[in-house]
Amino acid sequence: MAATLRKAGITLWAWLLITAAWADDAKTPLLERIVTLQCQNETIADVLKRLGQEAGCTFSYSPSTIDVSRRVTQQFTKKTVRQVLDQIFIGGVQYRERRKYIIITAVQAKLTDTRQVSGYIIDEATGEALPDVSVYDPITLQSAVTNAYGYFQLEIPKPSVEGVRLAVNKANYTDTLVAVPDHRGLLNIPLKINKERLNVMADSVGNKLKRFWMSTLTATRQAINMENIDTTMYRRFQFSFVPFVGTNHALSGNIINEYSLNALGGYSLGMQKLEVGGLFNAVQGDVEGVQIAGLINAVGGRTDGLQIAGWANASLASTHGVQIAGLVNFTWDTAQAVSIAGFVNFSRRDALGPRLAGLANITLGKQQSPHIAGLFNFSFRNARSLQVAGLYNFVTDSMTGVQVSGLVNFTLRRAEGVQIGGLANFAGGHMKGTQIGGVINVVADSMRGVQIGSILNVAGGNMKGVQVGIVNCARRMKGVQVGLLNITGEVGGVPIGLLSIAGKGGYHTLEISGDEVFYTNLAFRTGVRAFYNIITAGVRPNTLEKDETFWTFGYGIGTAPRLSDRVYLNIDLTSSRVVAGNNFDGVNMLNKLYLGVEYRLSRGLGLVAGATLNGNITDTDYEYPELFADYKPSIFSRRTFSDNRLLEMWWGAKIGIRFF
Repeated sequence: MAATLRKAGITLWAWLLITAAWADDAKTPLLERIVTLQCQNETIADVLKRLGQEAGCTFSYSPSTIDVSRRVTQQFTKKTVRQVLDQIFIGGVQYRERRKYIIITAVQAKLTDTRQVSGYIIDEATGEALPDVSVYDPITLQSAVTNAYGYFQLEIPKPSVEGVRLAVNKANYTDTLVAVPDHRGLLNIPLKINKERLNVMADSVGNKLKRFWMSTLTATRQAINMENIDTTMYRRFQFSFVPFVGTNHALSGNIINEYSLNALGGYSLGMQKLEVGGLFNAVQGDVEGVQIAGLINAVGGRTDGLQIAGWANASLASTHGVQIAGLVNFTWDTAQAVSIAGFVNFSRRDALGPRLAGLANITLGKQQSPHIAGLFNFSFRNARSLQVAGLYNFVTDSMTGVQVSGLVNFTLRRAEGVQIGGLANFAGGHMKGTQIGGVINVVADSMRGVQIGSILNVAGGNMKGVQVGIVNCARRMKGVQVGLLNITGEVGGVPIGLLSIAGKGGYHTLEISGDEVFYTNLAFRTGVRAFYNIITAGVRPNTLEKDETFWTFGYGIGTAPRLSDRVYLNIDLTSSRVVAGNNFDGVNMLNKLYLGVEYRLSRGLGLVAGATLNGNITDTDYEYPELFADYKPSIFSRRTFSDNRLLEMWWGAKIGIRFF
């Protein structure tokens, strides 16, 4: 029983192997089936019969056109059916497959002057057939690719009188040039492997566009040629309907043209003078001259000249010249060109030429030319020259030149030049030049120049120059501040404003004084000695217990030039409102011009005394309390104006003590 099962198993395995072999053989084209045949003085008719039995096919032919009575003596060992037929008929017949039949016909004389060449490409070392080998005529550009069995066939129109030479190329094999013999018959071309090129592929920018086309043409003759052929060919003119359908045939990826006219689109290795495409132009290598496309110009290498496209111009290397696109100009390397785009100009590295874009200019390297954009300009490194944008300009490194924007100018590091922003200007490092902002100007480090902002100016370091705004801030100020509020940590200049607060080097005093009107006054001075602000208040003490306290408050400005080590001159101008109780009706303003001296007893203490010129303005329609209590000075001027205002003037005096 066991023996019977063993025999059955062996039989099953044998049957499976035979079936698999038969199925594999059935997939092989009839002309590519391998046979071994020995002929000894046999007629061709008998040989064909035996060959058909060996290959599993039937030959169909007409004895009136094919001489099958000729006898042959020949040995065929592991040859394809095609090779056997070629050697039997010495290339004098042609054949084609149809189901299980191979139809043999006599070669007809062709009216056209063409040469048909066919054969096999094999590995020189192993003898195995090589698939996907590129075979082409360098003169006519006719090409073919070997099939899975190493076979190729191509027709060469009007071959040269000097004969036909075929270039044979395959990746990782040595390029070979073969002279085709005059006789008809199959060629048998061996290729030698090239160990130096084995598995080596240069990853240049030009290969990126090449690999793109290869990915879109997977398993096609064009993709195989691009993979195999490194040789560069030159042609003066190309006409194509679409890539690889034109005068460059399947070798477009290996040809540099001077002129190229593409109905829809074209592809080539390079272009040297003029290329026009209805939709697109694609060039694997460099472009020199003029490129015009309805939609897109795509260049895998350097562009030197003029590009015009309805949609986009793209270059994977540098660009020199002019780019004009309806949407986008794209340069992977440095752009040294005038770039005009309806949407965006983009450069992965430096932009050294003027750029104009409806939306944005984006440069990931240096910018050294004017950039004008409807929305924004962005430079990842240094920016020089001019940036003009509807919304904002952004530089992540330093800026030298002019930035003008509708909203914001932003420079992350040093800025030198002019920033004009509708909303704000910002410099993250040092700034030398001018900032004019609709709302705010900010320099994170030192500023040397002018800041003009309607709301706020800020200098995080030294400020050498002028700040003009509602609020001005500086860490160290050496210059002039003009604003309502000036704030500085250390001052070496002059802040001019409603209120100036200065730290080191500033002027800060608290004064208690008395004069002929108010016996008790308190005044705070802040700023610098050259120009300070005065906030003052006073009261008549004898009215504190009455129903209506007589008091005053006001504001003023002054200067205190130094006369000697301890003596300073004071010139103050103040204006105060005089109030009885809570009655603010009418006008009762006491204005004083004070001229006096300050004597410093010590670092924090001083005495002051001086004369005042006083002018009291009142409304004659109101009754006011008596301005003077114990002493009434001589009024040397009394004048009434047409608006019922009364001005009284007199000389007075003040004495007090100051704390520093």
